[in-house]
Amino acid sequence: MSKLWLVALYEYRRTVFKKSFILALLSVPLMISLNIGVGLLMESLENDHAPVGYIDHAGLLADPIPAPVTGSRKPVEFTPFQTEDGARAALEAKDIQAYYIVAADYAETSQIDLVYLKKPGRNATRQFYDFIQINLLSDQPPDIARRAALISDNVIVRSLDGSRQLPGGGPTFGIIMPLLISIAFLVLLVMSSSYLMQAVADEKENRTMEVLMTSISPTQFIGGKVLGIVAINFTQLVAWAAVTILGIVVARNAGIAWFQNLNLDWSIIGATLAVAIPSFVLASALMTAIGVAVTSSQEGQSIGALFFILHMIPCYLAWALIKTPNALLPTVLSLLPFTSLLTISLRNIFAAVPTWQVAASVAVQTLCAASALWLAGRAFRLGMLRYGQRLRWRELLKARSR
Repeated sequence: MSKLWLVALYEYRRTVFKKSFILALLSVPLMISLNIGVGLLMESLENDHAPVGYIDHAGLLADPIPAPVTGSRKPVEFTPFQTEDGARAALEAKDIQAYYIVAADYAETSQIDLVYLKKPGRNATRQFYDFIQINLLSDQPPDIARRAALISDNVIVRSLDGSRQLPGGGPTFGIIMPLLISIAFLVLLVMSSSYLMQAVADEKENRTMEVLMTSISPTQFIGGKVLGIVAINFTQLVAWAAVTILGIVVARNAGIAWFQNLNLDWSIIGATLAVAIPSFVLASALMTAIGVAVTSSQEGQSIGALFFILHMIPCYLAWALIKTPNALLPTVLSLLPFTSLLTISLRNIFAAVPTWQVAASVAVQTLCAASALWLAGRAFRLGMLRYGQRLRWRELLKARSR
């Protein structure tokens, strides 16, 4: 067993200290940061916090209630004007970004005209809509008016079984964290496919295979290779997690509402990791077995894409998983190899996955991962001296039966 760990340590050190690995390690956080930065920039460009004017011919806003603002959004000031000439002068002087004209027959027609030189910010139009809604309900108690106008911070959406609840504005970062962890594992699987397919390529090419096999068993050699590559990928995962935590801290200090109330459920995160680790080892071992069986890494990578497709099956069935998260199909997909990781993550957003299903899934994944490691070692044993020759799976199955 000590030889297995020596192989894993050698594989880890050989890869982690390469410049190419460090560049790959930094590329994903930089790409995500760039996308988030561009998204925040686009949102800031779409918003405008300058005042907005209005002319109320209907008398609806004679004694207006201030426009309600939810979350950490900055309120837009609404300035009344008696005449359109005054509002137009303020618009041309850029004292306001736009002005609304509430028609005299608004109660019958709901007509409101918008006048602007440059399209107003999305935040201004949203807040003016809320401004009108809350004043239409001015005869109601404030709490009831806010709920009726759907402008409450306290709106909660609960699942039918009561096991999950979401804020009215949609899932928070903490709720979708398990799904993000699952996606991170899939990204790691894609990024590591080339390593896995070439796990024994160097030893085959420089003809050191014969020497190695005099001191270590094929199962130990392959197991060490797979564990080393898995450790490499977990190093990437830990680095990404550190960057994510740093980004969350910066976002919270910047006042971004989505990151203010994380509400992390560590039991769900733990269940996701418990399923993800053996699932990742299973896919890694099978990819290694394919890399041993085929004659070229290009051929192996084309076959390896199949594993990513299998993991993505729950995304194609996402509507069924969301609509009935505790039905037969989601339960079966939660237990099967490859589909369990994303299925459990999606189900946990909308309903609590029973503990026995998580435990059963972990057991299935662990058993399959151990079998895949053994199978990869068997494939390596049969094909280690077949330079340039493909190992057929029929031969491997016959070897297993003997």
